Amino acid sequence: MKTSANENRESFLSRFTNSFAQWAFRWVPDALVFALILTVIVFLAGWGLTKHGPEQLVGDWMKGFWILLTFAMQMCLLMITGFIVGDSKYIKAGLLKMVDIPKTKTQTILFYSIFMCVVMWFHWGIGLMVAIIMGRAIAVKKKGLGIHYPFIAAISYVTALMSNGPSQAAQLLMATPGNFMEKAAGVIPLSQSVFDIKLLVTNLVLLITLPIILMAIAPKKEHAVEVDDATAAIFVPPPDPRVDKKSLPPAERLDRSFILPVLIGAAGVYGVAMAFGAKGLAALDLNMLNFILLVVGMILHGNSKSFVESVQRGTATVYGVIIQFPLYAGIFGMISFSGLAEVITRFFIDISTPATFTWIVFLYTGIIDFFVPSAGSKFVIEAPYILPAAKNLGVAYGDVLNAYTAGSLWVNMIQPFWALPILGAFRLKFKDILPYTFIGWAWMFIVMTVSLFLFPKLF
Repeated sequence: MKTSANENRESFLSRFTNSFAQWAFRWVPDALVFALILTVIVFLAGWGLTKHGPEQLVGDWMKGFWILLTFAMQMCLLMITGFIVGDSKYIKAGLLKMVDIPKTKTQTILFYSIFMCVVMWFHWGIGLMVAIIMGRAIAVKKKGLGIHYPFIAAISYVTALMSNGPSQAAQLLMATPGNFMEKAAGVIPLSQSVFDIKLLVTNLVLLITLPIILMAIAPKKEHAVEVDDATAAIFVPPPDPRVDKKSLPPAERLDRSFILPVLIGAAGVYGVAMAFGAKGLAALDLNMLNFILLVVGMILHGNSKSFVESVQRGTATVYGVIIQFPLYAGIFGMISFSGLAEVITRFFIDISTPATFTWIVFLYTGIIDFFVPSAGSKFVIEAPYILPAAKNLGVAYGDVLNAYTAGSLWVNMIQPFWALPILGAFRLKFKDILPYTFIGWAWMFIVMTVSLFLFPKLF
């Protein structure tokens, strides 16, 4: 019996991606371990390439160690507030109803892909929550349509390529007054980064093409493996028991009261409206986004008890930021205060031109992201030299920020770190979704290469 060319290609891709997944899990250390390794590498580089000796470099390290506490807190809130909104019962109920809208396999894949692209663009943290809620519901409710179960999880992750939007750390941070690079690069409003026409068109291309590509690579019904009954039972939680509030003590009734959260939330909404009325889009920065999500989450949860319980669940997502940011701040100190930033800046200037710099940043930050899989953490390391290099070459800061974030999103498709919440929720391994995310990785490279070289000439 002859094997078709399509089956051969699928077999080769499957073997390649499985081998790559096994290599990544075997050899890529935890992000904290790499932060420690990178600390040593930067120390040795500073010792060899600058005038600072070991004692001075240790001083530089300690000088920078606590310089990013504000940014760390802002990043923690960005992750927690996004989780809170996605974790509210009204959002969950609405998402479950939306799953019922598409009726066929094709409709379901297209609907889910497009919807997730839009949500991921708005806020990647909310996107992860929505992906888990809707993806698991699709696996259960659409059982029988022939949708490959790991492919549903892959859609949840591939659509994160669209999340170069108003929730990304680098753009939001540089739009926030008082950021750690303000003296070197100033405040860069989102109108020059996230809402720049070149990035908007790039995201539009991804919004159109990603669902089409996902449809094209979806396994056929006869090859689909659907969720088993035992896993499906776990995905359908029992309804919350009804509580007779009259039987509760006064303190607990107050915990469950909607009056204070809704009142405070309404005041927050009014404040946000005033800020945008006065400043327009310029009012949106890292602090403002966190404030918006906080008050929206408070309103959606409707009572203090539900809100606090959601916060408690959300804090599990930020342990890495809490412990790693001081280490990256120490690395920032050695790079900035030793003169190493100037050395690396000169290297980037020497290998770049104004036309190639953003593409080089895209590739470089993608490579670094494989080992430091956090756009916020990594920006602390790269900003001291990529932004001065951009200034020297005459490249717009906003374009560099967008290329930096795109590089992180690109390599996330072959790096398992940010896939772990989805993999855990779906009870899968990275090798189960890698054949599909690998194709997303390849397509993102093509789109960004065209965007970074062609779009500056058109817009």
